Amino acid sequence: MVGGIIGGYSGTPLPLLCLLIATGTFVFLGMEIAVYVLLIALPFSFRYILPGRFEIQTPTEPLLGMLAAVYCVQKILDKALGKSKPENSFPFFLPICLYILMMFLSVVNTPDLFGTLKGALRATVYVLFSVVVYTVVQNRTALKRLFIASFPSAAIAVIWTVIVLIYHIDAWQWTSAYRSAPFTNYSVYGAFTALFFLVCLSRLLFDNSQYDRVLWTVWFVCFGVGLLMCFSRGVWLSVIVAVGFMLLQLGRGVTHKKVLFVGAACLILLACLNLPGIYNIFVERISSALDFSYASNRARLLRWGQAFVMFLESPILGKGYGAFAMLYEEDVALVGSYTAQFQLGAHSEYLQVMAELGIVGLVVWIWLNLAFLRYGFRALKTLEDGFYRAVIIGLMAAEISLMVHFTVNNLLNGDAIGVPFWGIYGLLPAVVQMAAREKTSSETEGDV
Repeated sequence: MVGGIIGGYSGTPLPLLCLLIATGTFVFLGMEIAVYVLLIALPFSFRYILPGRFEIQTPTEPLLGMLAAVYCVQKILDKALGKSKPENSFPFFLPICLYILMMFLSVVNTPDLFGTLKGALRATVYVLFSVVVYTVVQNRTALKRLFIASFPSAAIAVIWTVIVLIYHIDAWQWTSAYRSAPFTNYSVYGAFTALFFLVCLSRLLFDNSQYDRVLWTVWFVCFGVGLLMCFSRGVWLSVIVAVGFMLLQLGRGVTHKKVLFVGAACLILLACLNLPGIYNIFVERISSALDFSYASNRARLLRWGQAFVMFLESPILGKGYGAFAMLYEEDVALVGSYTAQFQLGAHSEYLQVMAELGIVGLVVWIWLNLAFLRYGFRALKTLEDGFYRAVIIGLMAAEISLMVHFTVNNLLNGDAIGVPFWGIYGLLPAVVQMAAREKTSSETEGDV
């Protein structure tokens, strides 16, 4: 019905209204199912341009918006009715509230009030997804359903992309090779694939309990092959750092796992580099990292410089959320024909936050990231090897990979990265508290 209305009335606001009504009803009736549907649809969401030059990722952003709205309404009603608070509250509630506040406070310096308010509202919906995930995933059954919803869908998207890249093998190192794939470019594709690769690797390395190792090995191989097809230096660096973090979590007595993993990784890389034409392309890609003659490197340096200039102009509250894209214009004389495909970002999440939200916003953003890491490391000290420790290490490694990648790219505004980042941000404390409850329950039963 919604599809028919969109087709017949595409020039009016009616399609959006019907979409929001249908989505709102669906989320209200089943918030947990809506989260799973969102994760299933995530890699295949598409841009839908609305009248008045608005655009929306369908169905990701309508689902996100309704999830955030329904969650807030439920909390307001619970407070009005005097219902008791949950035993464990969301541990990162203060930093995310301050981050949301900073996005809206930055309007004092924005060149476009409406644009900043719209962008801040959209970003708030993404941030609140962390709280929604924390609320929904409160037991092992819900966690299992979340994995079932996200992994097959992600694997299909990665396999689809690998097939497209093989078909366009002559241009697989360029963004143009991704035009028929679910992802817009190699940075988004690589960062997305790395998340699932790291979670699979963590479970294979740290989980000694009973589970379907064949299935998880298949997932691992699928995402590993997908990662080998990525041509992003930022992804390579982020995965190396994340894998290094994981290897450090292997304690004494498991040195053989480190040796086997590192040895297997080296053999696979050597085999890939010996493929015809790959070695020269790989060496050229690495050596070009410090070559200022490359248009992409010049464009990145120019954007970093512009971010610093914007920060110096408004150092306290920044130039306004989303202002970088409004104020920055690429100099064709310096960067040639190289231009961003969809939007102008600072090519660094940290520098973009500094430019748009000022020093106060940057401090809150760093606090938000450090709070996640501190919480995870404290949890690892209390957990023994097994399912929950493997999941926590995998989630931390996935988030660390994004944090590292954010130093050279700004990917958080896109749904393919924004949803996983904030979802993991809420999933980690849910899993930690889940493990603590089961540990307390088992100790109580043992005493009895």
